[in-house]
Amino acid sequence: MSYKKLGDYIQQVNNRNRDLQVETLLGVSNTKKMIPSIANTVGTDMSTYKIIEKRQFAYGTITSRNGDRLSVAISDQYKKALVSQIYIVFEVIDDNELLPEYLMMWFSRPEFDRYARFKSHGSTREAFDWEDMCEVELPIPSIEKQREIVAQYQAVENKIKVNEQICEKLEATAQTLYKQWFVDFEFPNENGQPYKSSGGTMVFNEELEKEIPEGWEVNFISEYVKLSQGLAINASTQHYIQQTGIPLLRITDLINNTKEIFISDKVDRNVIASESDIIVTRTGQVGLVFRKKVGVVYNNCFKAIPKESLNPEVLYWFLKTSEMFHIMNYLASGSSAQLDLTHKQFYTIKYLLADKFVQQDFEKNVNPIGIKINILDNQNEKLTQLQSLLLSRLARLEG
Repeated sequence: MSYKKLGDYIQQVNNRNRDLQVETLLGVSNTKKMIPSIANTVGTDMSTYKIIEKRQFAYGTITSRNGDRLSVAISDQYKKALVSQIYIVFEVIDDNELLPEYLMMWFSRPEFDRYARFKSHGSTREAFDWEDMCEVELPIPSIEKQREIVAQYQAVENKIKVNEQICEKLEATAQTLYKQWFVDFEFPNENGQPYKSSGGTMVFNEELEKEIPEGWEVNFISEYVKLSQGLAINASTQHYIQQTGIPLLRITDLINNTKEIFISDKVDRNVIASESDIIVTRTGQVGLVFRKKVGVVYNNCFKAIPKESLNPEVLYWFLKTSEMFHIMNYLASGSSAQLDLTHKQFYTIKYLLADKFVQQDFEKNVNPIGIKINILDNQNEKLTQLQSLLLSRLARLEG
């Protein structure tokens, strides 16, 4: 099939929020998603912002320092929303010739990002301008074929979303169980009754300034957890990068289940994570917690390794609490412009260590939830690979 120039099928849209009727402000991520903006708009003249309607696109032209990706996305959640003036908003002229959803699939291909990055130009910041976008060439099959391709892709995408929603509910269940046992102290006693409300012995702890179950202890978390730093990629470690090997686990790889950079198995074993290891992000996006991720941990993360007295399941769900997320971000916010959680800062956290039998019982209760989450995560990883396969086939379309 011959390739067609995209410029024949798209046009810019420049509708401004003159009457201030639209309030929802979105941004465009380099993961090709429209996301709620976190920009402080107090005192900002919102009448100059651009309106983006459903099935229209927005993209930021700058590709340098953007993860080698072009930030482009289709608006698929809101009838109307706002984006910053820095974005170019455009639409498909006739969706009986080119489906916007099919075009978004083309933009999602890693080959497109490499093309956009190669074609970018500029001295201070490299950009992929509107003229460059119009020069993009792609195969445009019949509209029936496009609909078939989009339907296949969206079926996979919807299954991934359903699995993610189920995982969120399962995680919420595990968090509720953790709070019930280790915050409210209503773990089952020897008779299967809630400990605290059934008259379990409580003692006042001066460090926490509250009552805790008898036999539990409080200390700095460094007494129970050891942190292991990830691999820094620099001049002295660059030689570890190769075409195949162990995937490098950066924050973006942990979030999106991507495997883009591979590391030699000759690397120090301390930076390699197994399925049982707990990974915590420490710079930029601080306090995200992962496990069941096999690979080389990058320097923007560390492994949290529980010592013998602390059950790994208890540690994992403790680190996953919203309270710990806020604590880690608070500790990381004091030193520099970019959030950076150091080992020393993490080790200042006070930790309440439960009785070992309570920890063991918690593991038995929470394990089935973790197994279900892991099954769905593995399923989504395979579905994501299927999505990549569908995207790769676009370049070889016929009909």
